[in-house]
Amino acid sequence: MEDESMLIMLIQQYASQFGITFSSRAMDDEETKQKAMVLMMQALSGARGPVTDEDLGI
Repeated sequence: MEDESMLIMLIQQYASQFGITFSSRAMDDEETKQKAMVLMMQALSGARGPVTDEDLGI
């Protein structure tokens, strides 16, 4: 449950800054979800731009 609430907070922060730029189906696959989380954290820290479906390979 704690991981899920952390994910929700991350998505909310990301969406407020960038909007959602990748498909929500990324959250269906655990490996893709982990990759999305890392990329969202990098985007929020300014290390990269918004995350796209292409970044996630979907």
